[in-house]
Amino acid sequence: MNQSKEYALRSGRTKNPWWGDLALERGGLRALRTGALIPFSIENLIAIGRGFANYTATQALRLGNWLSPTQPIRIAFTPHQPQPWHLIWSVLHVAGGKIVLDPEKADAVFYFEDITARDDCPLDTLSPAARSLRQLNCNCLDVSKSKVAQVFQEVFGYPLSIDPTQHSGPAVEKSEINGAHDGRIVTCPTPRQPGMVYEHLVDNSDNGQFIEDYRAPTIGGHISLVYIKQRSINYRFANTNDRVLLKRPDQVFTTSEIDKLGQFCRAMQLDWGGIDVLRDRKNGRLYVVDVNKTDMGPPTALGLIDQVRSVRRLSRAFRDYMNT
Repeated sequence: MNQSKEYALRSGRTKNPWWGDLALERGGLRALRTGALIPFSIENLIAIGRGFANYTATQALRLGNWLSPTQPIRIAFTPHQPQPWHLIWSVLHVAGGKIVLDPEKADAVFYFEDITARDDCPLDTLSPAARSLRQLNCNCLDVSKSKVAQVFQEVFGYPLSIDPTQHSGPAVEKSEINGAHDGRIVTCPTPRQPGMVYEHLVDNSDNGQFIEDYRAPTIGGHISLVYIKQRSINYRFANTNDRVLLKRPDQVFTTSEIDKLGQFCRAMQLDWGGIDVLRDRKNGRLYVVDVNKTDMGPPTALGLIDQVRSVRRLSRAFRDYMNT
């Protein structure tokens, strides 16, 4: 058995088709790696259709890169590989990149794992030659809500977290676990529950009926674009959107805010990922409430043309970053 195949088998990173990570169940599709169930509904079927349309567009742009003489960016992902619904998959391929299984044949190694926190990076177990390559996200090992809140306060100078036993009034209670989408509004003072964090209730509603979240994909601490996610305030903590808009960073943030968000990403040691940002309508302040280093996208509620535009813009920024 050659070394490349042996490494792939040992790390669980054989090149299986992406649909192997999905299972058809009664009522929906199950994402095997995360356990998330995507229920069958008109909205989700439309979202899946848009996702396939973006996949087709990505493949067309990828074909154009195959015909180009430009040297491809070869990246080995460990311990998992990105799938077409992950934003890095589309961005890498449109940037003329290539996913390789053997790190020793790569230009860089990307730590890619949908886990909230771990003590060490799996890249440390690779061969000395592989460890000498450029590493992405290897030091971003903790994206728990408490870690995000800690770094946020250090960079921005004001808190997101609260003590639920001392605070008076409404607050947000949610799990430490990344991607749980289990937030709920509680009235304080209230006892602290195990495994939960407590944060200021940010008023990010435009008119009391809809709320706006900013998802900012970041590359090396730089923000190339912002997805404005809009949905009913009745399901403010859900992972669904009624509408998504594509904006330039300077259309959403001030120069000072962009600088602070970059500082935050560097303090988190986030080389690639998406940060979720809220703006409080009462005081105008920004709050970074989540960090995702295996973010999915582009958002399916975004129009197809803007999906393609956003991937192309991010691919240019990613290629520039990898060439520095």
